Amino acid sequence: MSKVNRNFKASVFTHLFRDPENEYELYNAVVPGRFPPGTAVRDVTLSDALYMDRVNDLSFLVGDKLVVFFEHQGSISENMPLRDLIYCGRVYEMIVASTVIYSETRVMIPTPEFYVLYNGAKPFPEKATYKLSDSYSLPTEGEPALELVVHVYNVNMGYNEDIVRRSETLNGYVTLVSKAREHERSGMERADAVRAAVEECIKLGLLVDYLEKYTSEVINMLLREWSWDEARAVWEREAEARGEARGEARGEARGEARERTKWTSVVADKDATIAELKAQLSKQQ
Repeated sequence: MSKVNRNFKASVFTHLFRDPENEYELYNAVVPGRFPPGTAVRDVTLSDALYMDRVNDLSFLVGDKLVVFFEHQGSISENMPLRDLIYCGRVYEMIVASTVIYSETRVMIPTPEFYVLYNGAKPFPEKATYKLSDSYSLPTEGEPALELVVHVYNVNMGYNEDIVRRSETLNGYVTLVSKAREHERSGMERADAVRAAVEECIKLGLLVDYLEKYTSEVINMLLREWSWDEARAVWEREAEARGEARGEARGEARGEARERTKWTSVVADKDATIAELKAQLSKQQ
């Protein structure tokens, strides 16, 4: 099991799965049987040392043939294809020597695959697919010159049970989150709800070693993560309200500008008429 790096902000999901064995287990749960047990897995998750934070949730090489990107989200972002495009470019920079891309011989690279596991509180279908081309400003004729497809799976309790069942670690994580939310809905304070969920999972034999070893870290990570999700939702609502306000202000400004243009045109017409009358009077004198 990986150790908590206290200098970096982690999520419980990232901390649980950022381990080659668990990364293999997670991929095998989504795409079972493609790679046999014992296949080499190398973690290539991006981290930002400047901001002491992870950049993406999980990215790892499977047998040097595949590079897999996993994101865990409590709130869905339809911009994941764009974000994954950026992540993918950075990972390829890590694993492909900068000099070989200028050689005449074709460089073979690991095939990329992109997944999102959703376990937020808002309703969401069991599966969804997001494409980079859906964000293009202009429709493409035929096949897009650049495409990136992200497969989204809802892993809340009762959804995609076949995937969750194939990963003991994912099943434990899903159960932990589900029970914490259940306790909070029953009236518990959030910290108490998470603590009770941890104790309950241990009694059920789920993530026992991990939860016993990292109880306080898990509680703190979940509390921080959920607080961040709520804060981000507030910021998004405020940003949307500001955008609407700016739109109304721009509308009013455009209206005022039209009125000024109309008035300027009227004044100009009057000035031209007066000038023409003066010219006619001068000729008559």
